[in-house]
Amino acid sequence: MAELKAVVFDSDGTLLNSFELIAAAYRHVAESHKLRIPSPEEVRFQLGKSLPDIFKAFYPNYDVKRLLDTNSQFIAANAMSSEAFAGLHEMLEALHARGLKLAILTSGNHKVVDLLKHHRIEKYFSSVVHHERIKAPKPDPEGFLLAVHECGVKPGEAIMVGDTTVDIHTGKNAGAFATIAVTHGYSSVDKLRSVNPDYLLEDLYAVKSTICKLL
Repeated sequence: MAELKAVVFDSDGTLLNSFELIAAAYRHVAESHKLRIPSPEEVRFQLGKSLPDIFKAFYPNYDVKRLLDTNSQFIAANAMSSEAFAGLHEMLEALHARGLKLAILTSGNHKVVDLLKHHRIEKYFSSVVHHERIKAPKPDPEGFLLAVHECGVKPGEAIMVGDTTVDIHTGKNAGAFATIAVTHGYSSVDKLRSVNPDYLLEDLYAVKSTICKLL
């Protein structure tokens, strides 16, 4: 069996409890461009897809670039309204101390860097991959493969951790060492269980202990 050398994390819903920020951003974008405001349920249903694909789904006849620019400005101005899930800093510090390379793979855009800096966790990550850096979004393995490449490891030496079925499919499609689904995010337990993650865990404390046991 391959040696575990890295962990690739989704960000929103996995490390950061940012649903209210995300929903507010979609509301702001819609109001700014005089478009229909999606309900929180509609937003939640779309999460896991890339940001451009979500805007295309909501507004198929509108200039997506204009919507993305408005969204980026709002996220940058309101990054402080996102919250870290319990155990975040402890987990990252423990995994980093054990010599694991850590990476982010998000369906969002480059503004994820602002969120990482706000929570003072950017120092832990050897790679941050967002949708603007790749052609094919999750569940295509392109982003995962880029992240592990930048960490200097092979796909089979890295775990994928996420809170949606898309994240788990991404790890499986890339040939990850293992997949971990965390249930405190945006998908239901039943949905996550249906895609057979290697581990189904309730919080970041459990993620930390599980990964450390695999070393």
